[in-house]
Amino acid sequence: MTGQRSIIMHFPLLMIGERKPEDIIRDLNGLHKKEIKFINNEIKLIDLKNHQVITDKQILEYDYLIISLGVEYHPETVPGFREYALNAYQFEDVITISQKLHRFNSGRIVLFISSLPYRCPPAPYEIMFLLDCFFRKRGLRNEISLTLVTPDYSPEPLAGPKVGQSIRKMMAEKNIELITTAKVLEVEKDALILDLGARIPADLLLGIAPHWTPQILRDTDLVDSNGYVEVNPHTLETKYQGVYAIGDNAAIKLPVIGADAPKAGIFVHYQGEVVARNIARLAQGLEPKFRYTGKGA
Repeated sequence: MTGQRSIIMHFPLLMIGERKPEDIIRDLNGLHKKEIKFINNEIKLIDLKNHQVITDKQILEYDYLIISLGVEYHPETVPGFREYALNAYQFEDVITISQKLHRFNSGRIVLFISSLPYRCPPAPYEIMFLLDCFFRKRGLRNEISLTLVTPDYSPEPLAGPKVGQSIRKMMAEKNIELITTAKVLEVEKDALILDLGARIPADLLLGIAPHWTPQILRDTDLVDSNGYVEVNPHTLETKYQGVYAIGDNAAIKLPVIGADAPKAGIFVHYQGEVVARNIARLAQGLEPKFRYTGKGA
């Protein structure tokens, strides 16, 4: 069973027309070649005490459970978002954004991050750099103003100050405005309203909506105060033996600073490897020995 599809890494290229929708969608029927049974059901309940996942069509019993349900987008929690902004992380909206960009010849484009945490932290910066390139190729860059608004105090703060400074420098060189430590209060037809009375005019508003974990997770005792599943940072196991969580729905605390690890595809790739290898050892009667180190690229 799956949660939300995760193809955000291709969305920026889809926006500017360098990918087509069919290029970034993969047929899941190929899973049967690896003897993986794919069940397309809606999950209604995770019964941890009885080792069951209850769907709208059946009850599935498990020996090991890996929870990777992702996150849901909730634009309705930001007044005006649904009416006046397009979600840069929503497949259908990205197609609309692409259509609008190819007709956009002058004005101000504002991309805003509604709240923290959010998936794929590099993506907003990649979008802005690709928009800069897109309009330069069309000979329109001097007619276009680009602004990125983020609640973070710096670009990619978990990557360290050197990375943040490097991104700031690149954005300045390409004349992309960066507004940090910004709290979005409301989206208007032609502006973004921030706290402290700030109003950012815009001709095209692109947003990243607030992220919530699915309600079925928040109904369990697995989650922290923010609704994310608490796991052992080295094994990805929850407080229930044999139950793991990986990906966007997991709260993986980083040592030293105490913040959650970034929610990006490269990290869940390595998380999945650790969990799969340890389960394989357990199934053979061996002790699990693989540990997640926060490796990324």
